[in-house]
Amino acid sequence: MKNFFGYVQTLKNYLRTPKARHDLKDYARAVCMIFLTAIIIFILIRRLTT
Repeated sequence: MKNFFGYVQTLKNYLRTPKARHDLKDYARAVCMIFLTAIIIFILIRRLTT
């Protein structure tokens, strides 16, 4: 359990850096693109099968 709290503390420290903010913005953008692509594919498949 002590190791877990050490990882959490390290992650908190990392998230305070400018690089982490930039990385999080990139990850959020990637998640949005994946989500939008999945929705578009779902809509296309739905229209082709009905």
